[in-house]
Formats: sequence, C-alpha cells, structure tokens
Amino acid sequence: MGLLTSGKAKHKKHKTYGIKRGLDQGTRLVVLSVDGLGADLVRRPDDFNLKIPELRKLIKAGASAEGVESVFPSTTYPAHTTLVTGAPPRVHGIYSHLDSRDPSATARPWHWFARAIKVPTLWDAARDAGLKTASIGWPVSAGAAIDYNIPEIWDPAASDPYQSYEAAAINSTPGLFEEVKNSLQGLTPDVMHDHLRTEAALYLWQHYHPDFLLIHLVVYDEMAHHLGPFSPQSIAALEQTDIEIGRVRKAIGGRATFVVLSDHGFVSVEKEVAPQAALEAEGLFGRNSAGALQLKKLGAIHAGGSFAIYWLKAPTLQDRAALARAVRRICETGAVAEVVDRKKLRALGADPDAGSITVGDQVAVGQTLQFQVRDRAAADEDLRALLEARDAAGALLFTCNGRGRHLFGAPDHDSGTVAELLGPLATAGAFCAGELG
Repeated sequence: MGLLTSGKAKHKKHKTYGIKRGLDQGTRLVVLSVDGLGADLVRRPDDFNLKIPELRKLIKAGASAEGVESVFPSTTYPAHTTLVTGAPPRVHGIYSHLDSRDPSATARPWHWFARAIKVPTLWDAARDAGLKTASIGWPVSAGAAIDYNIPEIWDPAASDPYQSYEAAAINSTPGLFEEVKNSLQGLTPDVMHDHLRTEAALYLWQHYHPDFLLIHLVVYDEMAHHLGPFSPQSIAALEQTDIEIGRVRKAIGGRATFVVLSDHGFVSVEKEVAPQAALEAEGLFGRNSAGALQLKKLGAIHAGGSFAIYWLKAPTLQDRAALARAVRRICETGAVAEVVDRKKLRALGADPDAGSITVGDQVAVGQTLQFQVRDRAAADEDLRALLEARDAAGALLFTCNGRGRHLFGAPDHDSGTVAELLGPLATAGAFCAGELG
C-alpha cells in the first residue's frame, strides 16, 4: 500500500484515536484511493512493464512513502474506515467488508452505512469546522454527514454490482445521483467504471467546490482479484487508473492538497482453502434439504485470505474439542499460515468478538448486551484493552467483588494492572457487590 501527496500538507501528531477539530480553513483536500494498489507497483513499475507517468510525477513533485502497513484483516472496508478515522477496526467497529456472519447466505450485505462507524470521521471533523464535503464511491459512507455524497452500495443479489445503481441512487444526497447521471449522458456504454467515478468527482469539484473530496477507484482491485495482481488485464487497468489520477490532478491544479493512497496490496494465490468442509465434518455447520451448507453452531466471515469464526451460542467442551480437531485438520493441509487467537486479534486491532460468544437471538436497536464469563485470561485481557493507549492524571476504579484473588489467584489484580499500564497515579474506588451497566 502506498501513499503519495502533492502540495502542502499540515501534519499533526495525535496521542489518541479520533479526529481533532480546527482544520485550516484555507486548505482544500482531495483524497483518491486506488483500491488494491501495492507499494511495489508504484516503487518498481518498470519491473512490471507498468506505465504510470502521473503517479511518477506525484512521487517526484510531492511527498511519498515506501509503503504503509494496513489493518487486519487488510480488506477494503475496514481499511478505508481506518483511513478516515485514524482508528483500527477494534475501535471503529468495521471488522470486515461483510455485515453478515452467515457464510451460507447467497446474498450477504456489506458494511455500506456510516452509522456502523463508532468514532468520528474526517467528514465529521470537516463539517464541524464549517467546511464543505463531497464523496464518490467511498466505502462505509452511505447515510454519512457528507454534503454531496454518492456512496458505494449495491444490491447484493445483483449479478454485476457495477451495473447496480438503484441502491446508490436511493442512498445518495437527494437529487444528486440523477443530476450527476445527466451530466454523464455523452459517455459511451463501454466506458470503464473508474472513468465514471472520476467524471462524477470532477463534476462535484467544478460545480460545488468542496473543501474536502473523497474518491474511490476500484477497477484494478476487481481485475487483480479475478485475474491476478500482475496479469496483463490488471496492469492495463492500473494504467487507465493512472490516466484518471492525471485528470483529477489537472482539474484541481494547485488549489488543493492531493493525496493518492491505497487500502491494501495483493499476493498471488497458489492454493484455495475450504475451511467450512472441515467444520461441517465435525458437526459445527449443517446442511439443508438441498445439501447446501447452513448455520448450526458457528458463524463465519472470510476476508482477505483470512477466515474468522464465531460461536452462535455458548459452546460445550465437546464443541470446543470438535473445533480444535477441525482447525488441526485445516492446518494439516499446509495452506494455512497461522491460527490467530482472540488475544492476538486484540493486539492486531481486529474484531474482539472473533473466537468468543456472539448473539444468537434478535437484539433490539440500541439495546446493550454484556456477557459475564468467569474467565481469568479474558478478564485480564479485557481490562488491558480498555486501558490501552490511555493517558490519565488519576483513576476511579470500580470493580466487581468477584474479580479478587479467587479469580486471578493473587490480590490487587485490577489496581495493579491500572498502575502497570497508566503508571504511578492517584487511584480510588471500591469493590461492588453487583454489576453496573
């Protein structure tokens, strides 16, 4: 993943996650994401016979990075949410592109709606600063507080999402989709999808003069997924993307900071793994009357070469043993690089629920749920996660009386952990004979 900028940019260090207010009123910003663009393609284009003159100009004229570490999992929707929040998935709440944990569903909705983001975004900060915002095709932006917005969203049952425009029209700024569509009437039907997105972005730039504009280009990513990242078709798609980048740069001129970045790169696929086959053999997934897989004891999400599993109800010892056998069988294929447990998922900033209990019943919107499990390791892990990256002058600690030496095997666990992670500071509180929340 690479990051390139052209123009003057102001850089601030932030101690905590989130966006600070007070953007420079005299600076306009255009952020263009090339989905799937790996750093090697930008840094060594001649090795791939890749012609990207516009990206080369940006590297020469502006600031650039050798590469950028993506989030885990390194997929489009979690990564793009991190790009506009500065927070990892564990904090911003978008753990996967999929909004459904049912791998047997034929049409699974994605995380299209901004309401799922749990922390402030760049467009929130821009609006708070009185700036005008616009976006074309940015992931997880449907319903966002963006002045001129055509989000990335489609009918999951559509055979070709690039030709599925009705959902985008419904969820765009009222009237904007038709307005932009009418401005594109002169284009031929075979024009690339990224060209349409670029034309739409330039229309917003020229007619509404946003201070902050987001653009998401996707054709290279689509080609790389289906044909490989270095296939002739993928290289050709990226060269066309480079042309679109040049058009945007020319249109904005020197009137804005221009940032080109990406969400993830690619590795070539050598093996395909079907983990659900092993899970089904152990009775953790079922089959319906037609013989297709269906949910039984586990839910799952696949993303970017990874496969996360979730218990749909509290597992028995036999269930856990069955899962261990299935995972062992999958690993024996030689196609799995690593099994990531819950503790490491937290360290990676990924979904903290993967590998733990999830809800197997209908939950009302706004309802708060809390699972209490007498698990010493999980209790320690959760407290450490709450204190991570915190900075405090003092602390009030209210802890359940069940979190004493009988749970942890030693006294003063919670107060000791606070002192360990926050340093020597004044701490007061009490043991509580019950739960708050």
